Amino acid sequence: MPRSKIELRHVRYIIAAAERGSFRRAAQDLGVEQSAISRRIRDVEDEIGAQLFRRHPAGVDLTDIGRQFLHQASPGAHQIGSALARARTGAAKGRYLTVGVFGPLTMGFLPELFGAFRCDRPGTRLRFSEASTPDLIAAVRRGQLDIGVVAEASPGQGYAITHLWEEPVYLAMPEGDPLADQKAIRWCELRGRLFVVTDLVTGDFAKAYLERQLQVPRNALHVEQLSVTRESLMQIVAHGGGVTIAGSAHVRSGLSGVTFRPIEDAMLRYGAVHSRGTLHRDLEHLLTLSKSFSEKDQARFVRQRLIRHELRREVRADRYRGARGRTPDRLQ
Repeated sequence: MPRSKIELRHVRYIIAAAERGSFRRAAQDLGVEQSAISRRIRDVEDEIGAQLFRRHPAGVDLTDIGRQFLHQASPGAHQIGSALARARTGAAKGRYLTVGVFGPLTMGFLPELFGAFRCDRPGTRLRFSEASTPDLIAAVRRGQLDIGVVAEASPGQGYAITHLWEEPVYLAMPEGDPLADQKAIRWCELRGRLFVVTDLVTGDFAKAYLERQLQVPRNALHVEQLSVTRESLMQIVAHGGGVTIAGSAHVRSGLSGVTFRPIEDAMLRYGAVHSRGTLHRDLEHLLTLSKSFSEKDQARFVRQRLIRHELRREVRADRYRGARGRTPDRLQ
């Protein structure tokens, strides 16, 4: 049999013209040019060798051949249209991005970022998981995660990293602690203090971080790892059960009974790890949004107690001057 050039859109145009009685009104309903309607219908008429419509000043009417054609073609066209609609709905429901996060979703500008993405891509679901930075990078490299928000990650093989923001590390202590009167804390003042951390992945990171920064023998390090949530940990600090380190998300929450002070020369860098090469559209849009958030004006970052990546050198200089008698306002 000769191969036909007739496509589904030809049938859709014929149905629309027959229902509306006009090529012009059919074009308006379908959002196409009237010439497209006329051309596609003429294609069908040329292929079958007969007219489907009678043209007149008021519009168009189906011929006998046109009615016969539409009677046989309409059910198939409607069935294909319904199948396409159901398939689109199913695809939209099944579309999601897998997002791994080191730490709580309240970090940095993540709540605003994911809220903006949901508004822009309502058909794409976000599936979250929490893990350590090495585990998130490994999951991205294996293709198990689309993106991972990590701390203190360096570029490596099999993945790319987009820097998002940096933030100071704070000491969280009870309101009556002697160090609460200071504007900033030095690491040497924390040796011998009891630190409490969770047994979550952030607690593992905090314990290793304290070991590096305090520079004391392992047997002289006082870190107690507790099976509690982050919220419960802060209550333990408030009640005098020890001190801990915290990020800007905790400082912004203004927890009762807890005082936060920045630790000099303590800064954490956060970034988004993702695969290299061509990215699918949803992931590309999420990364585009993350870049736009990370490039917002510095005043907004100061309000969030965050630091833009490109301003790190300036902040280091501020901290050096602060150590000589002036603490930078952005870290207070």
